[in-house]
Amino acid sequence: MIDITRTTVIADILREHPECVEVFDRHGMPCLTCMGASTGTIEEGAMMHDVDLEKIIDELRECCRRTASSP
Repeated sequence: MIDITRTTVIADILREHPECVEVFDRHGMPCLTCMGASTGTIEEGAMMHDVDLEKIIDELRECCRRTASSP
């Protein structure tokens, strides 16, 4: 599982856990269509979209844990 921190690149998360797009979408972050996602970090995206950084990190980690434990 990818270690999700404020400096994790958004594209790296989506490459390893494409299901996490639901978290970004829920927060109004259209990461699949944004060129900035290829090099932008979660922190940068959260600032750009006025999203609570700690909340989105927690939700991304939970999404990854949920899918990692699925059979």
